[in-house]
Amino acid sequence: MGLILSKLGMGEYNAFAATHIRIMFGIVGFSIVFTVMRKWGNLYLALKNTDAMKKVSIGAFFGPFLGVSFSLLALQYTTAGVASTITAIGPVLIILPSVLILKERVTLKEIIGAGITVIGVAMLFI
Repeated sequence: MGLILSKLGMGEYNAFAATHIRIMFGIVGFSIVFTVMRKWGNLYLALKNTDAMKKVSIGAFFGPFLGVSFSLLALQYTTAGVASTITAIGPVLIILPSVLILKERVTLKEIIGAGITVIGVAMLFI
C-alpha cells in the first residue's frame, strides 16, 4: 500500500499537514483574487458580523479541515476505491441531523436508498 501511495505522491506524509498546506495556498489564492477584484472592503464588513463568523468558522473546521484531512488519512490506510466510497456517503449521513434538527420529512425512497448505501459500505469491511 505504501508503494502505491508513494507513487501518487502521498507516501507517509501527514494528512493534516497536507491539508494545512492546501489551506495556506488557498489563502494566498483568495488574497490575489480579493486584490484584483478590489473586494477587501467587503471582507472587512463580513468579518464584523461575529455571529456569522462563528458559524462559518465551525463549518470550515469540520468541513474543509477535518473532512479533507480524514479523507486523505483514509487514502493512506485503505484503497482509493474504499476511501472514496466512504467519503461519498456524506449525503446519507446528513439525513438524520436534517430530520432531528431541521424537522425535514424523509420519503420511503430516501430511506431505502440510504439503507442500500450503508449496507454497501458495510460490505466493504466484511
